[in-house]
Amino acid sequence: MGRLLSRSTGEQTRGRTVTSVNVVDRPVPIRACWLSWLAVNTADQAAVVRQLGLTDVRACTWATGADLVDKVAHSGEDRFSTVVVTPDLSGWTLVFGAWLGLPYLAATDRVTRHCEQLSARFGQAQAYFHSDYDGEAWLIAEHGTVLRRWVAEYPELALGEPFGVERRLLDTFGIPGRPEDLDPDDDPALSWAATWGGCWATTVAAEHSLDPTVIGPSTPSTGTVLIAGTP
Repeated sequence: MGRLLSRSTGEQTRGRTVTSVNVVDRPVPIRACWLSWLAVNTADQAAVVRQLGLTDVRACTWATGADLVDKVAHSGEDRFSTVVVTPDLSGWTLVFGAWLGLPYLAATDRVTRHCEQLSARFGQAQAYFHSDYDGEAWLIAEHGTVLRRWVAEYPELALGEPFGVERRLLDTFGIPGRPEDLDPDDDPALSWAATWGGCWATTVAAEHSLDPTVIGPSTPSTGTVLIAGTP
C-alpha cells in the first residue's frame, strides 16, 4: 500500500459534478550509475533515521526520491551529504546514498559499524554497492556480526566466508576458496574479476533482502519516502 496523495472529492463545475481520482504514490525502481544502499530488516523507518543520525528529514514522492538518488550519485563531493530513505518494503527499510558506499575508503569502516549496530538491534542489516564501472560490493550482518564483506576493488577488505549466491557462483567458476585469496595474476582470478563472477550486488541483495532496481508498483509498501541530510 502506497501513500495516499489526494482524496476523492466532488465539486460542481458548470453544472457537472467532477470527482478527483485517488492518487497513490507507489514504489518505482531505484537505479543509478553508482548505487549505494543499506537494507535494514525493519518496518520502523523512524528508528533507522534516528540510529543513523540523519537530519533535515522531509517527505517526498517515490519519483522524486528515485531521481534524487541518481542525481546525488553524480554530484561530486556533495553526493555524501544526502540520502533517501524508503518506507517499509515487505519488512525492509532501504537507505540510498554515496554516504553508505562500501568502496569509498573513508566510509568503509563507518558503514560496517552501521551494519553491525543496526543488525544487533533489528536482526539483519546489509550494505550494497552496484556500478556499471567500478565493480560490486556487499556486506551482510546478522545480530551484530558481519558474516561477509566483499569489495571487488579492494579484495584485502574482505571479511568472512562466501555463502549463498556468491558461493554458488564461485563453485561455477571452479574457485573452491575465497576470491580474496587468489593470486590476482592467475587464470581463476582473472576470469572471476573480468565480470565480477557475474555476482552483482543486486544479485546478492535479491537473495538476502530486496533488489531495489526491480521494485515497482506491485511491491508492498507502507509509508512515505524521505530525503535526509547526513550527520
